Amino acid sequence: MALFEKRYTNKVLLDDTEKLTSVIENARTIDGHTEYVIRIQRGPLPEKSWRVSRRYNDFVQLNATLSISGIDLALPPKKIIGNMEPDFIAQRQVALQNYLNNILMNPILASSLPMKKFLDPDNYTAPLHEIALQQVSLALRSDANFEVCKAIPDMGWRLRKHYYTVKNRQNPKQELLLAWVEFGPDKHLQDKDMQGVFKSLGTLKHNYIEPIVYQHVTENGALMIRNFYPTGTLRDILCVTKPKQPFIKKYGNPKQTKSLTVPEIAMYGYQILEALGFLHEKGLPYGHLHTGNILLTQRCAKLLDLENGLLGLPAFYRPYVVQRRKLHATTQVDVYSFGHVLYEMAFGRPLLEATCSELPYCEATLKSLLEVILAPEALKQDLPTVSHLLEHPFFESARHAVLAVGSMERPHFKLSSHLKEALQQAVNKAEQRLKDEQKVARHQKRLVKVQEMMSSEEEMKKRKQKLKKEQKLAQEQRSANQLSANGMKHVNGKSPERSDSPTSTSTATSVGTLTPPSLPGHKS
Repeated sequence: MALFEKRYTNKVLLDDTEKLTSVIENARTIDGHTEYVIRIQRGPLPEKSWRVSRRYNDFVQLNATLSISGIDLALPPKKIIGNMEPDFIAQRQVALQNYLNNILMNPILASSLPMKKFLDPDNYTAPLHEIALQQVSLALRSDANFEVCKAIPDMGWRLRKHYYTVKNRQNPKQELLLAWVEFGPDKHLQDKDMQGVFKSLGTLKHNYIEPIVYQHVTENGALMIRNFYPTGTLRDILCVTKPKQPFIKKYGNPKQTKSLTVPEIAMYGYQILEALGFLHEKGLPYGHLHTGNILLTQRCAKLLDLENGLLGLPAFYRPYVVQRRKLHATTQVDVYSFGHVLYEMAFGRPLLEATCSELPYCEATLKSLLEVILAPEALKQDLPTVSHLLEHPFFESARHAVLAVGSMERPHFKLSSHLKEALQQAVNKAEQRLKDEQKVARHQKRLVKVQEMMSSEEEMKKRKQKLKKEQKLAQEQRSANQLSANGMKHVNGKSPERSDSPTSTSTATSVGTLTPPSLPGHKS
């Protein structure tokens, strides 16, 4: 076990949210089978690319795994006879490329483990579920209060986060959910500081934040135990699904969706902002707000997974955030993510773009609120703070309702000055990595534009040259036609006896059959 743990600790920390793109470069015949060579690139840099070879049957197996999403991905059909003909292989290559594009354009399918294994086998072939169970067993062996009962496979979107039902031996009827997750690429706290912050996190109290029943940090990751809610998260409610089903089945193509009423959106939105404001005031980084991290209880909304930022995990909306240069502070990311949550509550479906230039019809003040967060022009500037959003007219009724309730439990979260400083340094490093990625993304975007312009200019030059050749050819043709007409006039009008003479040489005939000189390189 010691050898296993050492290998596990030294593994490379990947950002699983980095976008993968794929291009089928060619097809080749190996041992009587056709293999398609796929070039895959991680992120915007061409240097981070590799190649894999896949047969058609590999695509079939991938499609079978992803079929539980209920999405028709248009896999080209199988062909027995004539499947080695060059024309057919070329057609199938195009169809398979479209198939991959359809998957990678869907964030749910693109982030799934089967797709990651298909494109990046070197980094995703490890038995993640078995490793997680071993880590959980090691973490709980010194605590006799909790017993792991059953794994819940692929419940969430994170590949390296694993869920289990847990029994509390002191209260067997209590429904508990254990989540184990590895450290992410932005884990910058030292182990001792991580232990201290997690200890304080266990004492955090806020009306709109779900408390932690038990937490434990190891050298490889952390486990958290919380109460289980049968209705699931806000995303489960909007997708009208059961929380324990696989992620891609729940959210890939839900058979039914629902939205919330305007009063519900206002109340829950106000409560979420109150929780975010508290975290910002205490200097606790979040950055992981989305509908899957929000509970709706009978009384209020509650945030989940406050530990994600501490553990260095990449955020759900990071692929969008990387595209926006103004979204480099964690507090700004929270506001931006809140805009996505509002959109999903209002329309019953996620916004699958970084910005929203045209909103569906909705209540006027809600539209105004969404525009100040998600409109392209709004994201070119600094977004409003949480305190500013709380004063927005959309939340007027929610403010009055909260005041009418009266006194509530006083929020509590305390950190030593040393831990506050360590936490701030960790936040600064994480935000710097985000800024660096944003710079790279902007640089690559500029390069693409320059290449497109150069390609466009080169194409324009070719078109101009072609046009000049065509104009020259047309001019020569007109001159030839004119010369021919003049020659015929001379024959018919001025010297008929000469043209009729058997001993004369007719210049009209030679002129009339004059053809333009051929131009090298010209094709009609």
